[in-house]
Amino acid sequence: MSELVTVLIGLPCSGKSTYLKTIDYDFVISSDSIVDILCRQNNLAYNDYFKLAPKSSLKHRHKMIFDKMIKESKAFNHVVWDLTNLTKKARATIFKHYPDAKFCAVFFDYRGKGELLLKRNRQRFHESGKYIDEKVLKAMFMQFEPVGDNEPFDNVVIFS
Repeated sequence: MSELVTVLIGLPCSGKSTYLKTIDYDFVISSDSIVDILCRQNNLAYNDYFKLAPKSSLKHRHKMIFDKMIKESKAFNHVVWDLTNLTKKARATIFKHYPDAKFCAVFFDYRGKGELLLKRNRQRFHESGKYIDEKVLKAMFMQFEPVGDNEPFDNVVIFS
């Protein structure tokens, strides 16, 4: 049974995956790792995955793998959700999976740093081939909802 669930909150290139290298945990749920694997298996560029239709077979496979990861995670003590988790609705689904766990939010505050994240996105493309369309990133900037008092986080850590 999971005792602690750490929810990383931030845009791509804001430092979430780098942060993982600094903490102890037992299991990570990462949509990005699933996308990486599916793209390699299907000779697809990372950015092209996000252009696929929502009902495409690869998106369906992604959901199946993701759901399996959630089930497997429940057997570990400290689970980390390494996704953007930008909205209260997205975060609310996490709480339902671990009814008895304590929750920690780690927010990577990118507000006012949009150009830096766009620069990191371009740099990441040159280093790893991963790229997220800048229009998509800019839309994500607008989507963010701050952690609210009505969310059951026991602890909130902010990196700016």
